[in-house]
Amino acid sequence: MPHGNSAPQTPAPAAPHADVPPIAPVPDLSDVTGMPEGPAPVTDPLRNIDPWDGAGMTAHLIACARRAANGAAQRAGRMQATGKGMREWHTSIHAAVLSTLAAAEQNAPEPDRPWHAARLDAYAAAYGLRGWYRYTDFRGKHAIQVNRIRTHLDGNHGRYYTTRHAPRGSVMNSGPYSHGVVDRDTQRQVYEAVSARIALQWIQEHEAA
Repeated sequence: MPHGNSAPQTPAPAAPHADVPPIAPVPDLSDVTGMPEGPAPVTDPLRNIDPWDGAGMTAHLIACARRAANGAAQRAGRMQATGKGMREWHTSIHAAVLSTLAAAEQNAPEPDRPWHAARLDAYAAAYGLRGWYRYTDFRGKHAIQVNRIRTHLDGNHGRYYTTRHAPRGSVMNSGPYSHGVVDRDTQRQVYEAVSARIALQWIQEHEAA
């Protein structure tokens, strides 16, 4: 009970999707047993690494990447434990945790990547999280795209979105279609339509299926 002039305490609102029941074992992300370790980055690489020492600079960059990945892995553990850390673009606490795990895997040096990938896969499997995927970018680097994250309770709701093509008859669009539908699980176009209404109708039918 409040005393004196103290105001009554209002419970903090629950983070969206905080009450999603798991459908697989939930990993304890605060347990970082086996986290890859290695030499620390050089304190001042411009001063302490010779410009001609390519191997030394490469080792420094790998150490920096490892530090960034491990830091993200530890943040994910804190976010899971406290339910805090959502940014304005996250749709749920699960999206925030998954994004942080994805950053850890993407930043990790290649030899370290399996440890981070296993944590991401286990967390995604626990809540049936979709709306993200791995890919290789145009530079040949491993990357992870995180879109609008859905749990197993969401089904396909929110999976697709529409895009507008260039004007019909233009150099960029010689065909009859004015709109496309993109799958957030793969970032691939899965349908084309001659109007926005038809594209939205396709989305409604497929997300309800």
